[in-house]
Amino acid sequence: MTVTTLSREPLARGLVDFFGGPRGTHASRPVNAMRWVLSVGWVFLAFAYLAKANCAGGIKNEDGTVSLNWAGARQYTSFCYNDIIPLYGGRGLDKPGFVYAYSWQEGDLTRYMEYPVLAGLFQGFEGWLARTTYPLVSWAVADAGWYFALTALTMAIMWVATLRMVGELLGRRLWDGLLVAASPLVIMHGFTNWDIPSITLAVAALLAVSKRKNWLGGILIGLGFAFKMWPLFMLGAFLVLAIRHRRFVPFFKLLGGAVGAAAVVNIPIALLYPDAWYEFFRLNSTRGWEWTTVYAMIARNFPNLPMSAEFVNAFSLVGFLALCVGILIFGLRTQRTPRVAELVFLILVAFLMLNKVWSPQYSLWLLVPAVLALPNWRLIFTWGFFDALVWPILMLHMHGVENKGLPGELLDLAICLRDGFILAIAVLVIRQMLGKSRDKVLADNGTDLLAGDFAK
Repeated sequence: MTVTTLSREPLARGLVDFFGGPRGTHASRPVNAMRWVLSVGWVFLAFAYLAKANCAGGIKNEDGTVSLNWAGARQYTSFCYNDIIPLYGGRGLDKPGFVYAYSWQEGDLTRYMEYPVLAGLFQGFEGWLARTTYPLVSWAVADAGWYFALTALTMAIMWVATLRMVGELLGRRLWDGLLVAASPLVIMHGFTNWDIPSITLAVAALLAVSKRKNWLGGILIGLGFAFKMWPLFMLGAFLVLAIRHRRFVPFFKLLGGAVGAAAVVNIPIALLYPDAWYEFFRLNSTRGWEWTTVYAMIARNFPNLPMSAEFVNAFSLVGFLALCVGILIFGLRTQRTPRVAELVFLILVAFLMLNKVWSPQYSLWLLVPAVLALPNWRLIFTWGFFDALVWPILMLHMHGVENKGLPGELLDLAICLRDGFILAIAVLVIRQMLGKSRDKVLADNGTDLLAGDFAK
């Protein structure tokens, strides 16, 4: 990031000056910048662990063993709830055996691991690791707490690797990596669920494409899809550039790699455990809206308005496809070639705004594309703060008004603020694509570093 750019970003200038930069042209500024970004990343990962630590604590029993302690509804009152700890026992990860062979009964329904295959295998591996090493620490921590610690450590290493790859994608704007490393979203949601591995794979895919390794980029997108579905949407961004610049060979390499990798991961599980493999799709088609979606706000304020799962499924799918077509047409017609990060961000915003499930940690998906597309320091940090604030408000709302929890109106306000900031960033990205505002990334790097073979 140049001195001229910093002068336009007071918040950036203050933070970078604090860390001792920027330096002169012939100094080792890029190396120092990356070192500081990674150091800040580790600090915020430590904060993320502490944010969930109250749910990982245990209580010592008379026989010397340690049991998990969620007394006093601490998962709500201290906002430490995460899916990792309760699913250790809830999905059979605390028992020997293959993760997709495990099932349990909910009434007349037989349930299985509901996560995509690679996510389930990741959980299974961490479960095996926790069970194998737990005797070493059984005197001090509950088994689920130990599983959480090991999972958090693995994902922390992945996140630091992600920061390193983001640094390569930033080009001359290495200090923008602080926007990712020091985001409030990392503290609140780094360890809420298993989202970090999918982000790592998605960023690795962008880096591979930027280095013109399209087959590898496609494979990484396919693996990301096998972890969480959203990395597949990145193909839409490259499709826009492929059509615009007639670069279909790189796109088909990307697509072929993605399809091939997803097939290699999914087909064996689908053949050996068909019911378990289908559980992800079954649950997503039958479940209702999630607490922090626009559908939830409508339901809370208009309880008599019918909103069946079938209607929401159809509306969200048709709406998302329509917005994707709109982004495609817009990307083809803009005078300046859109950057990959701009298109990825708009596609993800379209998906999240209309999807019936927006678990608050999904906002982490937007962080890297937002920073790469529009590194406005004040806006990105402010969005991260208000987005992170949704989580404690949601937890206190779920605690129940009768237990001195927060009313739905306050949760709706928090959701509106989150959505408002994200939409504001999207509008600014669109203005930037139209040439109505200065593109700082292009000004500093001279080209779209993410485009690779898709560049004109």
